[in-house]
Amino acid sequence: SRGGAGSLAGSGGMGWKAGACEEVLFHQRGTLAHIVLNRPKALNALTLGMARTVHSHLATAVNDSSIVSVMVSGMGGKAFCAGGDVKGVWAAAKGGGGPSVGAGGEPLPDAFFREEYALNLALATSRKPQVSVWDGLVMGGGAGLSVHGRFRVATQSALFAMPETKIGFFPDVGATSFLSALPGALGEFLGLTGERLRAADLLYTGLATHHVPSSLLPELQGALESSRSTDGVEQALAKFHTAVEEVAPLQGVREAIDRCFGCESVEAIEAALEREGSDWADGVLGVLRSSSAVSRKVTLRLLREARGKPLADCLRAEFRAAQAFMVPPSDFFEGIRAQLVDKDRQPKWSPSTPLEVDEEMLHKYFAPLASRELSCDENI
Repeated sequence: SRGGAGSLAGSGGMGWKAGACEEVLFHQRGTLAHIVLNRPKALNALTLGMARTVHSHLATAVNDSSIVSVMVSGMGGKAFCAGGDVKGVWAAAKGGGGPSVGAGGEPLPDAFFREEYALNLALATSRKPQVSVWDGLVMGGGAGLSVHGRFRVATQSALFAMPETKIGFFPDVGATSFLSALPGALGEFLGLTGERLRAADLLYTGLATHHVPSSLLPELQGALESSRSTDGVEQALAKFHTAVEEVAPLQGVREAIDRCFGCESVEAIEAALEREGSDWADGVLGVLRSSSAVSRKVTLRLLREARGKPLADCLRAEFRAAQAFMVPPSDFFEGIRAQLVDKDRQPKWSPSTPLEVDEEMLHKYFAPLASRELSCDENI
């Protein structure tokens, strides 16, 4: 039987290597390298140490000729990865940055994003196909660990979202790249609202490449362990892929999404939703207006500017914005306080409406960082 790492593992959990971080496990069986995020009590939220260990294991797998593919999954059965450990970053930024933890002496609010984005790029440029298993929550940083890989397998329990505007931030980890590449205005809709997607919508958007019931994951893993080529990996995934009976909910509102979220500005999007006059539009408008106005403006501009650009350029732009959000009194501090610290769910955004967010106010989120720019030279 298979156990020890959610529903996927080596026999009896034997042979797992923790490396420098016990919150990430690594195992090879046959031609498959398996990386498991092992922080289930925190829904496998990604820390700096975890990002470093995943990066190290990825490099090991890519440079090992006996390995054909890399599987990434989450321990515990509730989440692949529910995002980055932003609460720790928030605390460090609030306290002036904290001690030096980066290779270049950077404090956590710099090092975390710098090294996480480097990992995102490494996953995107990896020579070995990556199979990510979405069995449970996939949010924020979890999307960055998986969407850039070649294959994303959603189970019936998959629940995907990029909800960063609700915490006074923006969809990062390369999301401006993969969201802006979605057809129509789906990227703007998902990035601005944080809409939650299940398997049918994930296949409809292309964010997931396959649907496999969780009961079949051990068999899929076995097939991947014996695959001898990328073609063999694709054949194994095709064998276990099953259709989703439910019609994708997004399909029913797709025309309205394109009509409203294709507008040129946040203000125009909200006006278009008001004109729709439907229950769906009213609900979406309420979600939008509960999020940070600054985050909405930054998100829309990043998504529009990302279209057609290489991932490295998108990550560099995201890093600039992320570093601006790390400087008090940005909405990030109020968002984390309200959602994750005091948990009153009543953030007081400043400014409170998009009309109050002018170009001068937005400039710092897009300004070059001189010597602190993100380097995107490291590929695997």
